Amino acid sequence: MDVVIATSAADVDAVIARVGDLGGCSADVIAPSDARRVVVVSDLDDFEAARISATLRAEGVIAVTRPSAGVALEAWRRHTEPIVFGDRLSVCLAWSEHARSTLPGLIELGLGGFGTGEHPSTRLVIEAMMQRVRGDERLLDVGCGSGVLGLCALRLGAARVVAVDLKPEAVEATRRNAALNGLSDRIDASNAPLREIDGPFDIIVANVGRAAIVALAPDIVRPLAPGGWLAISGITPPQCTQVAAFLDPLVEIGRQTSGEWAALLLSGAGERG
Repeated sequence: MDVVIATSAADVDAVIARVGDLGGCSADVIAPSDARRVVVVSDLDDFEAARISATLRAEGVIAVTRPSAGVALEAWRRHTEPIVFGDRLSVCLAWSEHARSTLPGLIELGLGGFGTGEHPSTRLVIEAMMQRVRGDERLLDVGCGSGVLGLCALRLGAARVVAVDLKPEAVEATRRNAALNGLSDRIDASNAPLREIDGPFDIIVANVGRAAIVALAPDIVRPLAPGGWLAISGITPPQCTQVAAFLDPLVEIGRQTSGEWAALLLSGAGERG
């Protein structure tokens, strides 16, 4: 088993020294971009790999374990490949060894939360934002998970994001990921109830599933600015018409599907094209 650590060019020597203190003997350094360094600590048994990675995480370092060789390692590397959305945006796990210095609009994600951009429901919303974000918008992310949607919106030109989630670990992950990407000053993540969030927002995204959308529908609709738009995902194509009915008086302006998943776009009067 190996331990893989994501760090910066400035901190890599300190990380290697700390790994040595913890008993890791063989450390290789990979430079997937100018700023990112990935340290791979090899030749560990499963217990030692788990101990070292857990200790580093407790100290605030991004550290994970991975297989050392064979088919399992090949699968792990495939899973950590960057996800590229056209020529404007890409999402990559911070501990990925894959080169990313030339990737467009890069967002890196650390540990925790939910959502990497890989799931079809997340991809559908990202694709909608790529088509519709004009710049300087204020966006509300309902059920932020890892913060990936809000962070992608900022990379696309949105001015500010308010992100809410019931789970404290999702809020903490969103804050960490904002810091990882140098975007902490443009995103406000909290466990505040949706009914307490003040608008108006030019864009609202909610990748939370049908039951949550139906339960939260009035508070999802309320803070949308005139001319703004709403993206709902985490639903299936047959659920779109039913879900749209709960979001009255907004009207459907678009629908995108990917296999068993769908994203529904809605707006009120005066929606911007």
